[in-house]
Amino acid sequence: MALTLGASNASSFRNMSYLRDAKSRMDNSLLRISSGKKILTAADDPGGLALSMRLNNELTLNNTIKNNVENSKSFVEMQDSALSTAADIITEMDRLHTSWKTASASDKSIYNEQFKELQLQLGSMMSEKFNGVSLFSSDSGTSTEVYTSTQGASGSKITISNLDIAAAVSSFGATDPSQTVDISDVDNISGGDISLSGALTNIASLRAQSGGKLSTLGFASDFLSSKSVGLEAANSRVMDADIAEESINYSKYSMQYQAAAAALAQSNLTTEVVMDLLLSINKK
Repeated sequence: MALTLGASNASSFRNMSYLRDAKSRMDNSLLRISSGKKILTAADDPGGLALSMRLNNELTLNNTIKNNVENSKSFVEMQDSALSTAADIITEMDRLHTSWKTASASDKSIYNEQFKELQLQLGSMMSEKFNGVSLFSSDSGTSTEVYTSTQGASGSKITISNLDIAAAVSSFGATDPSQTVDISDVDNISGGDISLSGALTNIASLRAQSGGKLSTLGFASDFLSSKSVGLEAANSRVMDADIAEESINYSKYSMQYQAAAAALAQSNLTTEVVMDLLLSINKK
């Protein structure tokens, strides 16, 4: 009877092919578990990878815009804080003026000195800056546009106009001691200047403007934060691996690998036995 080794060789090659395939699947599964990503190369899911790239791009733009909005929000918050301080100063100046009217002659000079110091403090508010940018400006034609959409210039935006605190407080804000107004001259101020109560009204108006912008920026920031979470979740569904599922897959591929290795070893063993048999017959 004829003895053929071809079948054993074919079996070995087939088992080796199974072994390599199981090893490749097992390695990829282990890589997904270690990286946490289910798309390792473009070949795994071309459409999913393209979608993830678009989501990542929009997420990056969204986070950049959100940072810009937050920076603008901080700027307006600093404006409002400065205006609040200015209002407190004006209120204190008005209180000193009222007290001065009924004060003794010896005390009037004390009230006048305090009044002038407050004018200088109020004047210093005009030159306050935030990150090198002036909080207040007399140039009403200058404004800053803050985009709140990933569509850029074609999307929504918020315009932050300059606030002129110098015009609001008029003569009561001085940057030089020689420019201060005596407390005795407050009742005589006329022409283009304003009263203390008028200055306080103007400051309140400026605070209303900054408060409105602050509220709008707050809503924009909240929306961008929510959108960022949504984009991250969408990208996670596309790219992130299901660790529990991949752990099961890894166990399955590992068993297939071990089975293929055992089958390959068995087929190689069969060939060796036959070769030993042939050699022993030849020796006889």
